[in-house]
Amino acid sequence: MAQIPLNDLSRTDASTAANILRAVADIIDRGSFLKGRFTTALEQRLSDRFEGRSVLAVGNGTDALYLALRAVGIEAGHGVATVANAGGYTSGAALRVGAHPIFVDIDPLTAQMSCEALQQMLDDQPSIKAVVLTHLYGLAGEVQAIKSLCAQRGVILIEDCAQSMGASVDGRPVGAFGDVATLSFYPTKNLGAFGDGGAVVSANPQVHQRVAQLAQYGWGTRYEVTVPGGINSRIDEIQAAVLLEAEAELDEQNERRRAIVARYASAMTGQRYMLSDDSTKYVGHLAVMVTHDRAGDVDRLAAAGVSTGIHYPIADHRQPGWLGLVPAADLPNTDWLIDRILTLPCFPGMSDDEVDQVTAALASL
Repeated sequence: MAQIPLNDLSRTDASTAANILRAVADIIDRGSFLKGRFTTALEQRLSDRFEGRSVLAVGNGTDALYLALRAVGIEAGHGVATVANAGGYTSGAALRVGAHPIFVDIDPLTAQMSCEALQQMLDDQPSIKAVVLTHLYGLAGEVQAIKSLCAQRGVILIEDCAQSMGASVDGRPVGAFGDVATLSFYPTKNLGAFGDGGAVVSANPQVHQRVAQLAQYGWGTRYEVTVPGGINSRIDEIQAAVLLEAEAELDEQNERRRAIVARYASAMTGQRYMLSDDSTKYVGHLAVMVTHDRAGDVDRLAAAGVSTGIHYPIADHRQPGWLGLVPAADLPNTDWLIDRILTLPCFPGMSDDEVDQVTAALASL
């Protein structure tokens, strides 16, 4: 029996690959590898998706989080409210800035930041200057309610849309609710490059300008550092060209992802459930099941030819390298869910037969 992978990045459509090769040839002919016409076109295309907000393409999604935090004024001693079950990317960016992550518990039915838990944390922790809302697994969090909480307290809201490109809430794209949004174009993302890349989205021209300076060494004019803490972070023209092709297919591929996960959800047995939604709030970045028998299900699915993974197996407040750097946290829902999540294959290039095979295996659990 053939083993179905969690993802297979080799399944690029032939016509898409041909378009990308032509674009790469054009880039070589022009000798323009950075900040050229493909990057400009990508930033404009993304701006159109985010209600006309300014977009700056950068080196990767983690840099985007760091740059966003710095650009909105987060500095040493400030608190950044985040969740502990999203892979550690926000926590790492906050520590890089010199701020301290403050962990908020989640809703175990969605894996997203709990609005009630955030409200309590904002009341208890006056050091919090920003909230990073990660739309985890491609499922939109409670962005409207959290935006309202932040506005009431004068706290910056940053939406981490690394896993949620194309998702929307009440007709508005996620990433257009907060003060700033960050994107990742890691190859496995819904909008993925053939290498690395990211972007920062902002409605504030001053924030956009500060991001641009920080991403270019902190320069004011060429070779003159006027903003401390600058780094070298920019996307290259080849990745921008790849992303322009991928963006044209994003909505169609998100529909395919939703359809795959809907099949899985219909096959759930016992107390198992999918962390998903059947609306445009969800774009199926990852198909994550909650199970009370993870070890047994891993073995049974492997025997049926289905690969599995865990996103993510270690909560931020339990990372051994961060002991003493991040605060201790009482996160019962987070700890409960991390022990029960299991990622299933979900990517647009899956064949109908592969989806049938996974669905049948799930129904037999």
